[in-house]
Amino acid sequence: MVKRLVKNFLGLLAIFLFLALAFLPGLYAQDSMSEDELRQIFLAQVKARLGLKEETIKAEKFRVEPRLHDFQRGQSYLVDWVTEPRAGSNTMLLTYFSKTGEPKSLRLWGFVEVIAKVPVVVKPLPAGEILREEHVVFEKRELSRLPHDVIFDLRSALGKEIRVSLRPGMVLRSSFLQLPVLVKRNEEVEIFAQGKNFLVKAKGIALENGKLGEMIRVRNKESQRVIYAKVSGENRVEVSF
Repeated sequence: MVKRLVKNFLGLLAIFLFLALAFLPGLYAQDSMSEDELRQIFLAQVKARLGLKEETIKAEKFRVEPRLHDFQRGQSYLVDWVTEPRAGSNTMLLTYFSKTGEPKSLRLWGFVEVIAKVPVVVKPLPAGEILREEHVVFEKRELSRLPHDVIFDLRSALGKEIRVSLRPGMVLRSSFLQLPVLVKRNEEVEIFAQGKNFLVKAKGIALENGKLGEMIRVRNKESQRVIYAKVSGENRVEVSF
């Protein structure tokens, strides 16, 4: 008798659980935002936080916790981040208020891929070559798969010297470049000595190599005096008073 009652109870419990699992998601889903809609909110927040404009972003392996919720379309919400948004893994906390005024939170997680145009080498470039615009083209690449020092603004790289040999298809990185030597040792340079109300020009001999902005030793050809001057251009140095 007892066994039969227990068996009947377990059978009723199983039916109840089946009905609850079958209808409860439907009740939540009737007015609640879908996972895809929450994905769009997540991506829009990431894009705004990163200041992206023309770049394309997508979220891989996106998930919402808890999956069942009552967050509805048009409902106001607050956003907080577990970590600073970036290309890669991101977790966003979305806080909203239920119809009863109770604060609730959703945890949105996704692996963000940022697809942006970056300069890519189109021809073999030996070390010592000066980078020019025709050496690269812009191609779309996923930033999370690129080194941290990838270059976006080509203008900041043009005119610099290539430190290592580059192959076609390589993404341009700041570590590949350096300021070129504008003044070479034992070569003649033009010395500009400038004060508040005067400007004097003279010829000199560089006693060491120099890049833009570096201080080097220069011998004045006329006086034979050795001075320190700042490299300001190709075969040009400046002395300030």
